[in-house]
Amino acid sequence: DWIIAPKRYKANYCSGECDYMHLQKYPHTHLVNKANPRGTAGPCCTPTKMSPINMLYFNGKEQIIYGKIPSMVVDRCGCS
Repeated sequence: DWIIAPKRYKANYCSGECDYMHLQKYPHTHLVNKANPRGTAGPCCTPTKMSPINMLYFNGKEQIIYGKIPSMVVDRCGCS
């Protein structure tokens, strides 16, 4: 009830599996996986690029604020 606009927005999300060949791209991930193979879930699909949205909302003092909120929309996904 404190957000005036947008009424809705499409946030997008990342999903899917990443193969273990991706471990070769990042040595840190490869070493962590080798050091504790049972304790790691392996590479996962995660946002690699995000963009902001413009929002019109009420702040705590009931003033109307127009602001750009960073990292609110997933634009691209990748494995990490």
